[in-house]
Amino acid sequence: MEKNSKYMRYLKNNKYFSQAGQDLFVLEMLRHKKNGYYCEVGGNHPFESNNTFLLENDYSWKGVSIEYDAELTQNYNKERHNLCIQADATSFNYFNYFTQNNFPKQIDYLSLDIDPAENTYKALKQIPFEHFKFSVITYEHDKYSSGEKYMNLSREFILSLGYKMVVSNVKVFGRDFEDWYVDKDIVSNEIWNLFESKDIEFKDIFKSIK
Repeated sequence: MEKNSKYMRYLKNNKYFSQAGQDLFVLEMLRHKKNGYYCEVGGNHPFESNNTFLLENDYSWKGVSIEYDAELTQNYNKERHNLCIQADATSFNYFNYFTQNNFPKQIDYLSLDIDPAENTYKALKQIPFEHFKFSVITYEHDKYSSGEKYMNLSREFILSLGYKMVVSNVKVFGRDFEDWYVDKDIVSNEIWNLFESKDIEFKDIFKSIK
């Protein structure tokens, strides 16, 4: 119950910054790793409902964010240490960026969240999975507003790469919008099976930890 209480204090006191506890999920899957690497597809606000601010600010992670809107990108770079690039995430050359900036072949976290759902899927297909792997992936499919098409396509694609879907249809206020995956070669089943669930409100994911 000690671990459960710790997470509920984080949630109660707004010590997480992501919309649905994605940052807490990443940290638990990777045992609160320091100095990790992330790729955030869809930067938006530098810390409000942001999946990577906690990782950068408290755990010294390096990474890159991709944001289409120039004003949002400018604001992001004023507030954050790690770079946000103003670019179209559906055509960005991730392979060149990762290679030129010495990202490891095993990147710790990939966050995909842009609008509409069709573009998130297009961005997913641009990621060079044949050259880089990701220990944790959170993918926003927006089923509640976009239906099942891109949810199903994204699942088929990510699962075909060998990733384990740990939580399906994460919900925020009843809206099912996201799936969470791990690389089973990196995250042991003793860790991820504590979180395995579906069609669940995000705070209940953390309540289930014993």
